[in-house]
Amino acid sequence: MTPAHGLLPIADPRRTRRELLRRLGAHRVRFCAALLTLLSGTAVTLATPPLLGGVVDAVTDQSGRDRITTLGIALLLVAATGAALALAGGRMLITLIQDVLAALREDVFETAIHLPVSTLESSDSSDVVSRVTRDVEAISEAASDVLPDLTGAAFTIGLSLVGLAVLDPRLALAGLVCLPVHVLATRRFLTRSHVVYGDVRRLESARGQSVIEAVHGAETIRAYRTQDQHLGEVARRGALAVERQRDGVRLRNRFTGWLHAAEFLGLAAVLMTGYALLGSGAVTLGAATAAALYFHRLFGPVGALLGSLDDIQRATVGLARLVGVTDLGRDPGGTATEAGATHPPEIEVKGVSYAYDGGGPALSEVSLHVSAGSSLALVGASGSGKSTLARLIAGQGEPSEGRITVGDAGTPAGRYLVTQEVHLFNGTLADNLRIARPTATDDELRHALREAGADWALELESGLDTPLGPGGAPLDDGAVQHLALTRVLLADPPVVVLDEATAESGTRTGSLLGALERVTRGRTSVIVAHRLEQARAADHIVILTRGRVAEQGGHDELLSRAGRYAALWHAYTPAARP
Repeated sequence: MTPAHGLLPIADPRRTRRELLRRLGAHRVRFCAALLTLLSGTAVTLATPPLLGGVVDAVTDQSGRDRITTLGIALLLVAATGAALALAGGRMLITLIQDVLAALREDVFETAIHLPVSTLESSDSSDVVSRVTRDVEAISEAASDVLPDLTGAAFTIGLSLVGLAVLDPRLALAGLVCLPVHVLATRRFLTRSHVVYGDVRRLESARGQSVIEAVHGAETIRAYRTQDQHLGEVARRGALAVERQRDGVRLRNRFTGWLHAAEFLGLAAVLMTGYALLGSGAVTLGAATAAALYFHRLFGPVGALLGSLDDIQRATVGLARLVGVTDLGRDPGGTATEAGATHPPEIEVKGVSYAYDGGGPALSEVSLHVSAGSSLALVGASGSGKSTLARLIAGQGEPSEGRITVGDAGTPAGRYLVTQEVHLFNGTLADNLRIARPTATDDELRHALREAGADWALELESGLDTPLGPGGAPLDDGAVQHLALTRVLLADPPVVVLDEATAESGTRTGSLLGALERVTRGRTSVIVAHRLEQARAADHIVILTRGRVAEQGGHDELLSRAGRYAALWHAYTPAARP
């Protein structure tokens, strides 16, 4: 695994080959059937040169019209049969590869969405996007357009050489004159192009990242009048990517020139050898013609085989980048994707410290305990470390020091995080809810909405089929947070972490607080308290100040101490809602 600075890791060639063979091996029967069909189609079409040679001999020997007609019908049958088998085998192979690619794409997506936040935050956004778009497209194009032709070309080359050897071994040896040129040109191209295409992907990712940063920070850029600076950076990165792409074009042009030179040498050698053998009576004119046609038939397949190396290199680079992501899902330091305990576990935080890249400590030696099935409220000013601690407990990252254990396994499995950031996905209301449980029935979705107090969602124009997102039914932020809490009920995790999940409640404060109470009931819960009513209802409260635990205890206990929490409560109470 070879990670680059600011980018997700890239699998090495050996690991990439193992992964490809493993995925193809899972469909070995279909793969072998597709290859046999393609091989049969190629074998049938290789009867064409001998039949054409037979036509030449029939004309030379004046064998008559019937002989020529029979050979012509045989040529038509060979062409039709070969085309049918090639079409069937190509479709079988494309379908298989697309199924394998679809599974790979799903694995990459699943791994990416389960990666720790720290891993994604340390990577460029464009790097993640380019892997699930450009890299997948490169592999898909190679699989659909190149692989069937490549397989047929390989079979054609092998069987054509056998055909030449059957006519006369000396003709086959003459054709092999081009082999050293092909080998030299291919080795030079593969060695250099792999580096070039890897650089192109990296530079395109950097260019995309600069565009994303400029778009996201457009208001700040305009406010400080730094448009020219950011445009210059986009242009600089774009120029580097274009120049490296030109290097790739120059490599391809030189490679193509060498291929043409090899074809000229090979055909010249076969023609000269055939002429010499014809003069000595070792072969007939028809056989010499068939030999020349056999070698001429190699032009297309050899060109396709070696010319497709360009697409194969791009696909190989893309595959290595995708495998690099999927391997993160197998990393013990990653995050588990399977549900864990079915009963609410306890949470133990011991000596946890955490610092973001390039910043000071966000947490320092934090220790606390959450009993199984109880609730913990985190209270503190902005920047006190509440959200950081909540995300670490939810498994969205690893502490710099100390450890967090959840139950006996101590893994992030079965934890569910709801933040103050509102997310609404394109699709229907049912689609948005089934993100938490794809197998949920319509009745289960309605029950979850009613249980969360979100009956209003069922009154939308088309009920569960109501489109949401851009162009769909308009929902305020409080409504979207209400749906997020409904998803928690559908997921039914043993541990739930709520990071200011009612911060955007607006006019829905009462209904959201009710949903929050229902979501935490019967689960071990950690709540970043946006409102102190949430803290009062919790079993245990922790006050954080500058990343450290300043106070902890129950609501009444902390009030009796007359400390930080008591001061916050007395300042908040006059404005608190009943």
